[in-house]
Amino acid sequence: MNLFNIAQGGLSAAQSALNVVGNNLSNAMTTGYSRQDIVLGEAGGRTTRYGFFGYGVQTNNVKRSYDGFLNNQVRGATAQFQALDGRYQQLSQINDMLGDNTHNLSVTMGNMFGAMEKMSSDPVSAAARQEVLSQFKAIANQYRSSSSTLNGLEKSTNTKISQAVEDINACARQLASLNSEIAKVQSGSGNLPADLLDQRDQILGQLSNLTGIRVNENSITGRVDVSLANGLSLVDGDSVCELKAHSAAEDPNKTVVSYIDASGNDMLLDEEKMSGGKLGGLFHFRNEDLTDARNQLNQLALKMASKFDQINQDGYDLNGNKGKAIFSFTEPKAMANSANKGNATLDISRSDISALHAEEYVMTFTGPSARDWSVTTRDGRTITPTTGDDGSLSFEGITVKPQGTPQANDSFAFNPLTGVADSISVAITDGNQIAASSSADASDVSNNENIKKMIDIKNQPIVGKATLSEAYASLVSSVGSSMTSLNAARTTAASVASQWGEQQQAVSGVDINEEYINLQMYTQYYQANSQVLQTATTLFDTLLSIK
Repeated sequence: MNLFNIAQGGLSAAQSALNVVGNNLSNAMTTGYSRQDIVLGEAGGRTTRYGFFGYGVQTNNVKRSYDGFLNNQVRGATAQFQALDGRYQQLSQINDMLGDNTHNLSVTMGNMFGAMEKMSSDPVSAAARQEVLSQFKAIANQYRSSSSTLNGLEKSTNTKISQAVEDINACARQLASLNSEIAKVQSGSGNLPADLLDQRDQILGQLSNLTGIRVNENSITGRVDVSLANGLSLVDGDSVCELKAHSAAEDPNKTVVSYIDASGNDMLLDEEKMSGGKLGGLFHFRNEDLTDARNQLNQLALKMASKFDQINQDGYDLNGNKGKAIFSFTEPKAMANSANKGNATLDISRSDISALHAEEYVMTFTGPSARDWSVTTRDGRTITPTTGDDGSLSFEGITVKPQGTPQANDSFAFNPLTGVADSISVAITDGNQIAASSSADASDVSNNENIKKMIDIKNQPIVGKATLSEAYASLVSSVGSSMTSLNAARTTAASVASQWGEQQQAVSGVDINEEYINLQMYTQYYQANSQVLQTATTLFDTLLSIK
């Protein structure tokens, strides 16, 4: 080994170092790029009786700056934030609906009671009666409008769930493809391709935005195996197990997600265990926030309408006729499970409104007798119904009459409050049908005793121990409280994700100032080795000139 070779080795190492620094600077603004560092080492040497003489420098490696622990922490924090943020964005739309100060149920109820008070002072006034009728229609329209907003949110949530599933599958397929490509490069060269590893980590980051994941990484081969938060495998080397979004068997309006294993078998995911990422946030919103808001709205509509109907039916209208129901709404409808084999249907009626519960029931035919039905709630509570002589089953304010011929294990799902706010309308067609009087004598035109009872509804406990205004305030408060606590948790999660991201960037990110210093240092390093080469050339020329 001579001075020429030492100089050439130094120049080659300097050139490689400058290439690495240049690549870092060029990709300083590239999303997902991990800084690279050159690793130089001694090229060996020989020991002589005069001492050890080195052979110069060699390039041992180009190292990708990477910390698997930090990347895992970033992914976990990101999944938690995205779950909270996705839920927050959906819930904020309910909050906006309830928080409209000029167009909400509280304002409309106030207008309705105000119109009734005017009518109370002049029960025969056609204008006053028409105004009350208009306010009845306004409150019914307000319920339908609010319910429509919630229905729209359910549809948009289902759409977003389907899109999240598609994106998860796309990420899983890309990861499997990258695993295969990385394996080919590694087996051929013995080194890992930094650009493919960066792509891999970017996709893992995208996946953690969508759902909680667990990543098992082989630092030697670069292979990553990915499982969902519930432990089910998603990516195993170059193999993928995908998810499938589809309508629920018990409710076609609800999108659920199934896991397809390596054998092609479907398994419905437990949504409670899918708590991370955008998908987890959407599940949480739909199953808790949206369901609770809808139940409270339906309950408020049902209790208000039934109370007005009851009092109006106790009084007499302007013509001395017995009062009729003011409001009408549909009876509950049972959703037949798509796997049912029989032709049975369920006729459901609300037999005792005061005993109704805002929850979902599942009725399953156990056979062989036509009366053999089991009743459970979604949370697992078992109910023993009372069976009538006509085969009807009664429980918790509901009467169910099975029709047709069921087969064993056929099931139906229903909520006794569903559809009230959706379908509520005014049943009377004329203001004269408002039963303001407590007397059947049509000539007793000044009788306003019954309209006073209607007005007093606003002061009575209608929904549990709450008045109508208090029940609506409770709905607004529950959504507002959820928004406040959710926003606080979301802010904290964002801060945690940001802190982990900063730590990860401190390891993997490009510092332009640092790289500029390295650029100057390796430039001088190159120039110094050039001087060594020039010196070697001069010495060689001197030797050749000796005669």
